[in-house]
Amino acid sequence: MSRALARTYTWLPVALVGVAFAVRFQNLTYHSFWFDEAMSVHWARSGISRIIQVSMNLVEDRLPPLYYLLLHGWRLVFGDSEVAFRFPSVLLGVLLVSVIYRLVQVLLGSHIALLSGALAALNPFLVWYSQEARMYALAALIATCATWGFVSAVRASQAGRTIFLQWMAYAACVLVGLYTHLYTALLLPAHCLYLLWIRPRSRRVWLYFFGSLAVATLLASPLMLAALRVSGEAGPGNPLDGLVERLWTLLVSFTVWKAPLTPLLSATIAGMMGMLALVALSPIESLLPEARRSLVTALPATRPLIALLLLMPLALASLLLLRNRLAFFGERYFIVIVPWLLVAVALGATQLGRLARSLPAVQRDLIQGCCVALPLVLSLVALPGQWSPQARKEGWRETAAYLATHSRPEEAILIHPDWVRYPLQYYLRGGGQTYAVFSSVEADSNLDAPLLSISSRHPVVWLVESHVELADPQRRVNAWLAARYPLATEIYPPGLAVRAYVSGYLMDDIPSFAGHKLVTFQGCIRLVGYLAQDVRVRATDDLFHPPSGWIHVVTYWQREGICTQDYAPFVHMVDNMGQIWGASLERSQDVFHLYPVVHWQADQVVRADFDVNLNPVTPPGDYMLVLGLRDSAGNQVPLADGTLQAVLSEVSVIP
Repeated sequence: MSRALARTYTWLPVALVGVAFAVRFQNLTYHSFWFDEAMSVHWARSGISRIIQVSMNLVEDRLPPLYYLLLHGWRLVFGDSEVAFRFPSVLLGVLLVSVIYRLVQVLLGSHIALLSGALAALNPFLVWYSQEARMYALAALIATCATWGFVSAVRASQAGRTIFLQWMAYAACVLVGLYTHLYTALLLPAHCLYLLWIRPRSRRVWLYFFGSLAVATLLASPLMLAALRVSGEAGPGNPLDGLVERLWTLLVSFTVWKAPLTPLLSATIAGMMGMLALVALSPIESLLPEARRSLVTALPATRPLIALLLLMPLALASLLLLRNRLAFFGERYFIVIVPWLLVAVALGATQLGRLARSLPAVQRDLIQGCCVALPLVLSLVALPGQWSPQARKEGWRETAAYLATHSRPEEAILIHPDWVRYPLQYYLRGGGQTYAVFSSVEADSNLDAPLLSISSRHPVVWLVESHVELADPQRRVNAWLAARYPLATEIYPPGLAVRAYVSGYLMDDIPSFAGHKLVTFQGCIRLVGYLAQDVRVRATDDLFHPPSGWIHVVTYWQREGICTQDYAPFVHMVDNMGQIWGASLERSQDVFHLYPVVHWQADQVVRADFDVNLNPVTPPGDYMLVLGLRDSAGNQVPLADGTLQAVLSEVSVIP
């Protein structure tokens, strides 16, 4: 090898690590913490004894304690910011790329190692969990290190060298892996079957192998017993039901993940990556001349090892369905096999390129280059979509900012169910008083006492719901509030639903924070107060209610004389030519439906809220909010001066 080529192979792995870090560090705070990450923050803020008590017994959090303990120590040094909590995963993800490169270099040579490392650096699934404050980046790293330790021990035994230290390193990695994520155990049968495959000559290999596993299992036995105790709580499932669908879902997740691509493009990318992996595990080299068949390898039967590391965890998890129907609960649980899928893809792409060796040099180089570039291009197509609005996690940060702006200190924020309170509490600064009351709601749950207590003390109750399908599948809490109080507004950030119910919609006078504004109609009601909370808005919205921006308007009304019919106000946003660019939404739960005008009492002030839904193509500029009134027949009611609409205020639509 020339000096220039040697320098290239020296710097390429370094560049690989640089790319891995750059990809993982960019947009690190694009996504808000979601519920699971908030739980990591919660446990990191807890005491060490509390972390161990909960995690070792798997009673409140069904995950081992090691990551939480590490994050606890990290937090004491680097603080509580989003970057601080997520940065360990960034570093662990970068280390994983380095380990994959070094391990594959030992197994299959530098060319395939570079491609495997590049795929790991750009893989959307690995990048995603390298930007999350959870244990999955650590689990992937430790599981890969465990296989590296296993390979090193087997190589040493094949070479007749001392192997005790290598097996102890393997045992340490297995132990750390089990205390990081229990699915690390699914890789161990693959190691055992591989030894059966190669049939090592020395019996000491088997002795050391099982001795290492015995040590790790003994030290992890309290955790394993706890896992056995809780494993059947969800009830059994059928391993054959939806098997093909489960495998396809995992393949799409591991190759495309959250990218907002068309179904056809997502299926194409996943299918092509899967085909390359199948090529790696197939006897395609038999098509080559004898002298060109074998890849560079320092370990016998490398392809069976890769196949076992890919297939055994899936097979064992399928068998676990016989005891627990949630064995495939999340794709992230199988992150330990993603590195081996990428190695298989790299090997398959290289083997396809090798088929062109009999062609002329120009054609051969072109085909080999295309084969190597194909999986990289497929990864790059899917990668940017991980930081797109469609791929957002739960929008707790944005929700907290909205509540801090739109809810007042005297109002209530009810988080439902109570166990999703952690992410909102992490972000919320200001706004109303928070409550977390119901962990689950059954058909016979008593809602009246707690909800009446909250709604009677606060003029507005903001109901923040997430994961409610697990705790309140009939949506009984929302139904209780909706049956009694007008709906003021609603937003739907990713993974959440936020609704404001005006429990104090009847009052003696308008509140001090609202402006007095008198608009008299020729009917029997008049506007006496007004508040616009959004005077600078965007026409489009990709977070709370895509695709349109909304303007929230609060109005206060009084009755004049005796009302013999009902009325319904409306608010429009118009330009200086009177063209309508936004209209208030008609809701069956507004105050005019819940408390019709004919029932109003004299001198009583009634609050009515409106959400003005903008046309998403509204040009930037200044507009007017105008108020009108319709009678029960749908006819527009003139103002006292004969005009049909009153100007409330100006608003600006910004780019």
